[in-house]
Amino acid sequence: MKEYLGISVSGFDPQTLKNLIIAVYRLLASKIDSNMLLWQRIASRAPRPLTIIFIASAFGALAFVYSFIGFFSNEVNHINIDAFGSLTPQEIGGHFLFGYVVALPTRNLKMGVLSGLMALTIDADHLLNAAGFDIQGRMGHSVSFAILSSVLIALMVSQFLRKVSVWNNMMSTESSSFGKKKKTLVYSKSVHNSLLHPEKKVIFSQYLIITLAAFISHIAYDVFVNAGASFPLLAPLIFSDFFIPQIYALPIEAAAILLVYLWYTILSKRSI
Repeated sequence: MKEYLGISVSGFDPQTLKNLIIAVYRLLASKIDSNMLLWQRIASRAPRPLTIIFIASAFGALAFVYSFIGFFSNEVNHINIDAFGSLTPQEIGGHFLFGYVVALPTRNLKMGVLSGLMALTIDADHLLNAAGFDIQGRMGHSVSFAILSSVLIALMVSQFLRKVSVWNNMMSTESSSFGKKKKTLVYSKSVHNSLLHPEKKVIFSQYLIITLAAFISHIAYDVFVNAGASFPLLAPLIFSDFFIPQIYALPIEAAAILLVYLWYTILSKRSI
């Protein structure tokens, strides 16, 4: 009697083959279901239109507030930027497009719009220059602002969306039809308010990555359209502008796309 892969050939049992096929099918189905659930849970965290505007506005407000650091600059040659004169369709559309593209790995239209709007509102750090103040410009184009704003936006959104999620769950439970047994959802106040809550961790990291990617896309477009683009990257430690050659524009944009792609394909799976 011969055996092949542990199955007897002469005494072959069809039930054994059937059980093997069922086991393989269940394994593949579980993988497909888990991946679908992953993308549904990530997509469910996409903000609503009004929330998108609020987050983008908050990011622009942070850029404006951060621009006041320019008053502490000792640089002699301050570059005055005409913020309103630069609001051309090309400038607006270019920044939005570059910001939208970096969010493509999210496979979500709302996240793309959010990233595009954030890439636009960062230019709020030009407002003091436009108002006639002789200060060091583009403070919001620094690495320190990128890190600080990403953390603050992620904290704000994770707190807000988590509370909305809990509220919606509670309301859906209370609105169950009459005569049916209601589900009881118990929320611990200490767990809900904890910054280490698992769902808050995912939301926090998601919006930190999106904010950082939007910042990088803005730098990429500025370099793309300006052969002499320079930024105070190390402000407020060093207020001197650092020149970035135009040839690096697309690689910088690609780095932002890769950052979002890695989170949505690898890190988010581990978190969820």
